[in-house]
Amino acid sequence: MIERLIDILTNWASSLAPFVIVNPYEEGVLNRAGKFRKVVSPGIHFKIPLIDEIITQYTVMTTLSLPAQSLYTIDKQNIVVKGVVKYKISDVKIFLLEVYDAKDAISDMAQSIIKNIIMSKTMEECIDAEIDNTLTKKVRAEVKKWGVEVNQVTLTDLAPIRSFRLINDVISNKLD
Repeated sequence: MIERLIDILTNWASSLAPFVIVNPYEEGVLNRAGKFRKVVSPGIHFKIPLIDEIITQYTVMTTLSLPAQSLYTIDKQNIVVKGVVKYKISDVKIFLLEVYDAKDAISDMAQSIIKNIIMSKTMEECIDAEIDNTLTKKVRAEVKKWGVEVNQVTLTDLAPIRSFRLINDVISNKLD
């Protein structure tokens, strides 16, 4: 309860402050009465208390780990793939104001592209080092419209897996 009260007081105090400091690794947007006014760069920026709001976002290079996916190659090999997307924010206005949950959107788009490419290749083609470059080009083209610049998409894990049919084994054991 006390933590909640402290959070409310801290937020109220920051909304009453006549300035905001944007750190060197951030950029932000200034909204005045709920409308976009301008992009703000690192430094000190003055604002009208209770009317202006500055939303900041880290814009330096960062990585996003993609969860494991179980896929089939074109030659019917069952494999599991995991990946990493290395990116930075190139247009903070688009990233903050035109995309809801941009990190989730980047992850979903990258996983979709990985799925489409892996499922159209043989196991030998998937192991080739050139696949990372193909993935990077396709993901880069897709997420550019969200104000994101992709540096590299890398498959960190790519391995064949075996499927076990436990249900059939249980049913056949009961029949015996």
